[in-house]
Amino acid sequence: MQNIICFIVFVLLALGGFFIFGVKLPKKKNIVSISKATAKDKRKHVDEKFSKLSLTEKIYIGIKDTVEMSGFKMNTFWFAVALSMFAGIGLGKFLFSDNLLAIATGFAVLPMPYIVFKVRARWYIRNRDEQLESSMNLITNSYLGCNDIIKAVNENLDKLDSPKPFAEFVTDVTLIDSNIKRALMKLEVKIKNKYFSEWIDILVLAQEKSGDYRFILPAVVQSMNDAKRLQIEADTVMMAVWRDYFTSVILSFSIIPLLKWSNATWFDILVGSAVGKILIILMLIMTVISAFITLKVNKPL
Repeated sequence: MQNIICFIVFVLLALGGFFIFGVKLPKKKNIVSISKATAKDKRKHVDEKFSKLSLTEKIYIGIKDTVEMSGFKMNTFWFAVALSMFAGIGLGKFLFSDNLLAIATGFAVLPMPYIVFKVRARWYIRNRDEQLESSMNLITNSYLGCNDIIKAVNENLDKLDSPKPFAEFVTDVTLIDSNIKRALMKLEVKIKNKYFSEWIDILVLAQEKSGDYRFILPAVVQSMNDAKRLQIEADTVMMAVWRDYFTSVILSFSIIPLLKWSNATWFDILVGSAVGKILIILMLIMTVISAFITLKVNKPL
């Protein structure tokens, strides 16, 4: 009975830690925009749309977005989850020689695929942002000279790393709807980046009020470049934190098999008694929670 209670407690706490720390729910769109009214409307629209979703839908969307941004499909993610479960059970059986603790270890490593996909997605976002910065810089330089955003985008399409959204913008304006403001707002929706949103807001103001607003654009691109340089410096610190985390986990759990070989009596007490099993389960729970805390601390700037 005690074993069953320990198992239920572990499952509930592990799942709670996973959902609380592991899934990053979408937040309000933080845009430093010249047009405060426009930014307020955007945040209100996002909040209203997101509030209609159930908790399960929010969690699924968070996982799905992470997997897609990492360049994989959901089938690959679920396969990785199943593989982690079986690998964890095998590892638990090797470490503890107990079925309950083996299953508990399987649940403990269950969130590992999400963590791996999350880290990979962050690297994907960084690479995408670097390409976006290059595109914004090219278009800005051309726009400063000709004061025609359509011409500036069109003459740089073959130089852009990801020309598709910008090509669709030119097509939309020239063949479908000549409203440049509406086309710019559509372009903003396709590329989710706060610096790009600010860049688009300035372009909209340049079309609505005065072309002199275009001279603010280089400052936005420079801000994005400064953030990239800070991120490169922070990456070194992040790698050190992950290294320390995995070193601590390995040292913590390596004591158990060493105890099995050095003192079998103490090992039997640890994995055989209810108190010992609770202590090991608490170790597993804290390992899972600390993994998500480390992931949260190491989020991109």
